[in-house]
Parts: sequence; C-alpha cells; structure tokens
Amino acid sequence: MDRSSLALKRWLPYSLVGAAISLVTALVFHIPLSKTIVAMALAMVLIFSGFLLRSFGRGEEGFRND
Repeated sequence: MDRSSLALKRWLPYSLVGAAISLVTALVFHIPLSKTIVAMALAMVLIFSGFLLRSFGRGEEGFRND
C-alpha cells in the first residue's frame, strides 16, 4: 500500500477523531470558538505528522534499531 492511500484510509480518520475530541472538550469547558478551532487544527497536525514520521523508520522487515 502506498503512502498516499495509507494516509487517506488510516491517518486522516485518526486526525479527525483527535479534532472531534478537542471540539467536545472545548464545548464542555466553554472555551471560545477561535481557540477551539486552533486547538482542533493543532491536534490534527500533531496526529497526522506523528503517523507520517513513524512510517519513515519502517522497512520491509519492520522497525530497525540501527
């Protein structure tokens, strides 16, 4: 499976779940909408980039500890 289809099928839904968690938490604590949008965007970027960088260390045989 190539990197772009893996990003769309697996990483993007996880990023959206992270943004939804941020939204629900902000609504519960009555945080202003502008700060909520920033928190949602940062959560999506953090999760997506974490999964993206995680895949660079993986080879055919799995993770390497060189």
